[in-house]
This record gives sequence, structure tokens and C-alpha cells, in this order.
Amino acid sequence: MTKGDNRMHPHALFSRARRHGWEIEADRSSSEIVVTLRRDVWRLEVVFSGRAPRYATITGPGFSEGPSVNLRAINGLVRCDPGRIGVVAEAAVAGRAPAREEVGHTGTEP
Repeated sequence: MTKGDNRMHPHALFSRARRHGWEIEADRSSSEIVVTLRRDVWRLEVVFSGRAPRYATITGPGFSEGPSVNLRAINGLVRCDPGRIGVVAEAAVAGRAPAREEVGHTGTEP
């Protein structure tokens, strides 16, 4: 998602997740696409309706119930350093997008 844009094409998420070391699964139904990303002990699930993410959940240490995450935090979760996912997930579950310094980006993407 770009700043001020609530749309994210699922294929853009696939590409970004692949660059940052996530395993990717997708399940398509007639009305939605469920994208499941796995990295180490973390699992991020994003449900899309067309290009728009409808909701996202995360599971991992301290997040066993799969709480909902702020949709604006998806990119930060996908792009963050593996050791920072917990910090970024806390911000995402609290309803805010993580600050850039919390993320500690990996890969070549700005």
C-alpha cells in the first residue's frame, strides 16, 4: 500500500513477500483471495476482496489467538527484519502502522 492508498494488489504483496524471505500460499474463492505468509514462527494472513485487503491477522510468539492487524501495517510487517517482527506486530495489533525506525527494513526495496 502506498501512503493514502487502501489498495494493494495481491501480486504486489507476493512479490514483496518473496523479496523479504516469506513463504507464500494463496487460496482463491469466487469473491476473495486469502494470502498466507510464513516466516520462521510467524504467520500473516491477509484476505483480499479484489485489490483491497479486507482484514489481516498475525500469529506467532505472544499472538497465538491470531489478532487482527492494522491494514496499513502489512507492508511494515512484510518488509521488517526477522528479529523485529514481534515489535512491528505489537504496533499493528494496537491499531497503528509501525514507525519506520521500528521496522528495520531488509532487502533492496526503499
